Amino acid sequence: MGNKILIIFALCLAIGIVCAQNEPYVLGADISWMQQRENERVKYYRNGQEGDLLSILKEVGFNYIRLRIFVDPKAKDPNVPNDASGWNPYPYSAAGYCGLDSTIKVAKRVKAAGMKFLLDFHYSDTWADPGKQYKPVSWQSLNTVALLSDKVRSYTKESLQKFQEAGALPDMVQVGNEVVHGMIHPEGKNNGDAFAKLVLAGIKGVKDVDPNIKIMIHTINSENPVGYLSTLKSNLNKVEANAANQIDVIGLSYYPKWHGNVDSLKRVMNNIAKNNNIKIAVAEYADFHREVNDAVFNLPDNKGLGTFAWEPQEFSGDDSKPLFDWTNNARRSNARLELYPKMVIDYGLSNVQSSSSSNTPSSSSKAQSSSSSSIQSSSSSADEPSSSSAEDITPILTHAVEKNMENIRVYFDGSRVLIKKTLSNGKVRIFDLKGDER
Repeated sequence: MGNKILIIFALCLAIGIVCAQNEPYVLGADISWMQQRENERVKYYRNGQEGDLLSILKEVGFNYIRLRIFVDPKAKDPNVPNDASGWNPYPYSAAGYCGLDSTIKVAKRVKAAGMKFLLDFHYSDTWADPGKQYKPVSWQSLNTVALLSDKVRSYTKESLQKFQEAGALPDMVQVGNEVVHGMIHPEGKNNGDAFAKLVLAGIKGVKDVDPNIKIMIHTINSENPVGYLSTLKSNLNKVEANAANQIDVIGLSYYPKWHGNVDSLKRVMNNIAKNNNIKIAVAEYADFHREVNDAVFNLPDNKGLGTFAWEPQEFSGDDSKPLFDWTNNARRSNARLELYPKMVIDYGLSNVQSSSSSNTPSSSSKAQSSSSSSIQSSSSSADEPSSSSAEDITPILTHAVEKNMENIRVYFDGSRVLIKKTLSNGKVRIFDLKGDER
């Protein structure tokens, strides 16, 4: 009996290890404008049927929502002039949309819908992007990196505590938005020591509330993201030993008009994957929906986290292609939205979403190779020795686990638990629970 308990524990541990490495692929969307549009009585439709935007997105397979947050979206900065077109970034919203209170309300709906949530801190009162990272008006007197770092940490912590109190804590946090040239200018401009200190302050503010929240750093698919990440990690480790290890995800903005074709995106992401042990996401995209997702999903070593379509119910600028078309005061789904149910099947997400089935429908994509992957204790093959102990614990191994193109099987050879991986090229590798290859 004691041996059986140890075997069951070991198998459960093995399953836990595999599952930890195989989180569901992220099909995400940034829908931060939703609350404002709903208050403006905008209606959403899929195939002619009116519905709640969150429900429509979940229905077609989206499982993650990204929301931006500004320090004070009502603030005005008289020192910031209009641009050439006469537009001024201040105030972002006189009604306070995308501020703390309004964002918490939307986050609660996201959680109630059973979806995960990425919170995008801009650390500004208005849009932050590669060309502008305005210091919040209420922080203008903080003119040293030390003072700003303290503020970034306390503001991040206090904001997340409010989300926590509302039962809407994010699963992942972006420390800054498109921080290609640093954040909170002028003090945090460019990828140097000052920027690293501000990033670390943001990370610490997150971890003060919940150390399990994932951290994303967000740049763009140009201006050498590989070198950018390498420099940032080096500077973070100079500020504090091993600080760079706290970055879980590198997120890229990808807009073809500015960042090249999908092949360029693939090259950049594969280069990041080759040189870094980090998850990779496309944090913003608005075109080539299937191609972008395939590129991320097919990254080597399971390093593709997923994607976040940017305002797919709104954005059609920069030659982009949204998932909804505007008709008067309505947003009506188009054929691009219907690409997502197929992705759910092809990426094996139906297994994750449904506990009643362990079979992934077949497809012509990479997921075809993984659709039959499952954890089994069967001893039907010659390289999986028969054991009555393994048969005794078969009932605990009832669900499928996807691992990219690898077919993973766990079995007991009479004396130890082994993990067998059948690679896409047909080769077989067998490991023990220590990770040593047999």
